[in-house]
Amino acid sequence: MLDIIACITLDHNAALVALAAGMCVVGAWISFRLFQRARDTEGWMRGGWLFLNGMATGSSIWCTHFIAMLAYETQTAVYFNATLTILSLFLAIVGSALGFALACSGLFRLAPEAGGVVIGAAVACMHYIGMAGYRVDGLIHWNQNYVIASVIASLVFSALALNRFMRPTTRWCRYGATTALVLGIVLLHFTGMTAMTVTPLRPLFSPNVDQFSALALAVAGVGALVIGMGVVTALLDLKTRATADADLQRLSEFDPLTGLGNRSLFSRRLEEECLWADSHDGRLCLVLVNLDDFRTVNDLRGHSAGDALLAALGARVGNGLRAGEVAMRIGGDEFAVMRRLSASEKVDEFLERLDTLFRRPLKASGMVMPCASGMGVAIYPDHGLSASDLLANAGLALARAKDETLERTCFSNSVVDQAERHRRELAVALRGAVERGELCLFFQPQMDLATGEFSGAEALARWTHPDYGSVSPAVFIPIAEENGQIIPIGDWVLEQSCRQAVTWAKPVKVAVNLSAIQLRQRGLPERIGEILRETGLDPARLEIEVTESSFMADLDLSLQILREIQALGVSVALDDFGTGYSALASLRVYPFNRIKLDRGFTSDLAVSDEARAIVHSVLMLGQSLGTPVLAEGVETDEQLAFLRAAGCRSIQGFLYSRPVPAGDLQRLMLAPPAPGLLGSARRIVSARLPQAANG
Repeated sequence: MLDIIACITLDHNAALVALAAGMCVVGAWISFRLFQRARDTEGWMRGGWLFLNGMATGSSIWCTHFIAMLAYETQTAVYFNATLTILSLFLAIVGSALGFALACSGLFRLAPEAGGVVIGAAVACMHYIGMAGYRVDGLIHWNQNYVIASVIASLVFSALALNRFMRPTTRWCRYGATTALVLGIVLLHFTGMTAMTVTPLRPLFSPNVDQFSALALAVAGVGALVIGMGVVTALLDLKTRATADADLQRLSEFDPLTGLGNRSLFSRRLEEECLWADSHDGRLCLVLVNLDDFRTVNDLRGHSAGDALLAALGARVGNGLRAGEVAMRIGGDEFAVMRRLSASEKVDEFLERLDTLFRRPLKASGMVMPCASGMGVAIYPDHGLSASDLLANAGLALARAKDETLERTCFSNSVVDQAERHRRELAVALRGAVERGELCLFFQPQMDLATGEFSGAEALARWTHPDYGSVSPAVFIPIAEENGQIIPIGDWVLEQSCRQAVTWAKPVKVAVNLSAIQLRQRGLPERIGEILRETGLDPARLEIEVTESSFMADLDLSLQILREIQALGVSVALDDFGTGYSALASLRVYPFNRIKLDRGFTSDLAVSDEARAIVHSVLMLGQSLGTPVLAEGVETDEQLAFLRAAGCRSIQGFLYSRPVPAGDLQRLMLAPPAPGLLGSARRIVSARLPQAANG
């Protein structure tokens, strides 16, 4: 070690040694900056970065070596072999690129260390080939021990450098990697120079130091240009990456169409604003806004017009906000606006401004477009103790605002919104109810007034949820129609009704209701036929009930489907007759097999002359058309007496029987009729099942 220090201090020009050291440090630093980019990319981009990495690393190593050789002072003439000198530069560049490529390849577990060994070997080859091109007018002797030590130092410190860079344990490891590479290069060179002894043949007492210094500066200048190229490239890439990251951040958090924040940013800001309200003893006003008829704009004027409307609205809203307010587009035509409030601040002025911003017509695509919207308002912490609760309550308020025709801005109301929240919970719970076995069938018997006997039954779905208990059909059927669950539920009811009817002791009809959504299924007749074949039920024993509103929703398609169903041998009944806008027109456009008179008329028979007149007219109409009429909702003997006298052929209602499970229906079916208007079976079943719901 003392020999190496003596070699550096006594046999070298201190200024040129310092220049070489500076070149080495800068080169090592930029080498790892470029290598980091190569490591973080893939494919041809990695190849490009490795090329720059090899150029900068190899050039800096070679410049360090060449300047340090020029710093070596000897009392003899010195010459350089151009071929070997250029070859040493080539080896430094190629070896460095290959070493860094191997280090980041991931080919095997010790690939980083192996890459470091390749770089160390390249540095050693570069040095000794360069020394082979170092020609002096004298004799050169080599100390093999120092030569071996120099190569080992280069291999070990280069491997350590790549190890620390690729397997960092602390944030200081990147500086350790640069330091290790510098030590490897410096130790190789100066240990190798210590191994060399020059014996001049013709000593020079005044070596051309100025010429060597000039050459060293020239080499340093060229090396600086190459390294500078890498530095500039890295800086440009860093700037480009920063710009790209900023653009990516903007795209991830801001809506490109309106320039407002998107849903991702909204979720984060809502949490932050709630925390602000807690820490500053303030409040937060959240307003959800949903545009009216935005889909109509897209359908009539194209999506470009809809985009122009949103862009213009976003610009107007963004310009109309004040300090402490922020607006975001969180959906296709849905916006959210937040405003910080003091403990006692009112929101009237804020909501008035929002009314102007979101509801005043605006100009877009060269035309003035109307702009109407519903607004749901919730205030933290008054209407929610967390960001999620606040958002949910604002959404419920918005739902009410969308349903309102006069008051289009609604505040969160825990009492009013509780019903809607429960309804949404039921909608979620209803999904999969068929698969979980939560549905069952009840049957409401129908009686033939001529014989007083059981003549058929209407199938009614019942839902019992493990948490919500028994849910009324009046509640869950509309929910099922809204969210599409009526399709699997209706299919299940139809199939189970047919399976039950096959087991009945009497071959009477089973009536099954169809919704408007089911009537729009083109494959419905085929499905009914498939169920009849699977269950073995005679088509003549199945009756499909439809309401006027259900088949009038799409008259042509519904009539086509009903005709196909009738062609199977299945009868079709008009349910709830008299409740629609054009009940007589319904009878004109389609030949129903039966008319079911709505229970609303039956319940008023005892108190309303008009109801009696209407019922009597409907019964006469059925007789003239040859279409039997069934009266629903019969609950008293007086109603029954009137219907019998007016010529009604069959009834359904609590007077005869409430809806019953399949087992009780079998017993009712087999009970013999009693003298008088009603059979004893009615009295038995009604007494046994006082709690069963009508349907």
